[in-house]
Amino acid sequence: MRDEMTLKETLETFTALPTHTSAKPLETRSPSGWEPGVKYATDGGMTVTLPATVKLADGEHVSAVESMGVQVPDGWTVRLVEARFDPAAWQREGEGTAYTGPVWRYKFIVVPKIAVLDVDSLFGKLRPQPKRIPAGEVFLVALSDMQIGKVDGDGTAGTIGRIFASHDSALNRFKQLRKAKQVSEAVIVIAGDCIEGITSQGGNLAAAGRIDLSVTEQVRVYRRIVARIVKDYTDTADRVRVMVVPGNHDEAERRGKQVRSYTDSWALDGAVAVAEAMDLAGYGDRVAWIMPAYDELVVCVDVAGTTVGVAHGHQSRTGQMGKWLAGQAQNRQPIGTADLVISGHYHHLRVEALAATTWIQVPALDGGSTWWRHAGNTEAPPGMVSMLVGGGAWRNLELN
Repeated sequence: MRDEMTLKETLETFTALPTHTSAKPLETRSPSGWEPGVKYATDGGMTVTLPATVKLADGEHVSAVESMGVQVPDGWTVRLVEARFDPAAWQREGEGTAYTGPVWRYKFIVVPKIAVLDVDSLFGKLRPQPKRIPAGEVFLVALSDMQIGKVDGDGTAGTIGRIFASHDSALNRFKQLRKAKQVSEAVIVIAGDCIEGITSQGGNLAAAGRIDLSVTEQVRVYRRIVARIVKDYTDTADRVRVMVVPGNHDEAERRGKQVRSYTDSWALDGAVAVAEAMDLAGYGDRVAWIMPAYDELVVCVDVAGTTVGVAHGHQSRTGQMGKWLAGQAQNRQPIGTADLVISGHYHHLRVEALAATTWIQVPALDGGSTWWRHAGNTEAPPGMVSMLVGGGAWRNLELN
């Protein structure tokens, strides 16, 4: 007679799905403009587009370019022009079935190094030089798409855990930079879709029961998360600015495709409640709250000489932020000419140079999307992003 363990093993054997692996190289379809290859300029420079690959680590850029048959001449350097994360790229293993999976795409240029005249060396005054830190830089941390109340993945409980794990990582980075006297001010960007809400997808999420909290509970959790994050930075920084924009999930009321006003948003209302509470608690002179004007969706402010614009991102179609920003510039909107634009909505990290503007799309913090996964797509790593901003530029981006 078979014992219980044997029966269990038999059941697992009969219910298991077949798996398939292959050592054949992947074939990946490249989108327009991202075809792998090398383009040569008349001055001897080169533009190198890599095949889709895994994420490159620091120090791998030169070897990746050389793998395309490029020889970097003496006195020349490799510079990254654009890096794009594609969470659902078409792929095929040998003669196997096509599928989608995550890849990174990179473009580099090979250009002459900029000559620097070392005056001290010319006059024999050899002495160690201190590391130069740009004056007046500000620490900026951005988060988006918490979607509190979303049942997918590990639900709201898992989302709260992810948020505070990312927050602790970013806050520790700020404290280290603060101790080293590199920064004293923090900017917190909250880029929308703070709650799951009940208006998105025509209200179908709520009708189908795919939320694990009521709207008032969602807003209460969101409000307390914002209060904790802002208070932690206020206790450490000389000054804190909080930039908040509404997302589509945050809409308080929608009739068909129309909202009462674009600022009728739980993301804004929850942030206003925290702002008022902190003001009553005596923190008002150390925290500045920046939100859109009535019926607007974006904010744009100067941060230590860098113009930073924030939009949730649902205004633009997938991958067409450049086109949307061009339209904003034509309409004389400040965000159309910002140095740095931060958005969310599409749930994966993306950094792209759009002429003089850098667009950074931050990942989500929710538990993923069961519908998206069932549709054959892949999900990107969650997290917040932090960086140093100032002087018309940004640097040292980290995923926390």
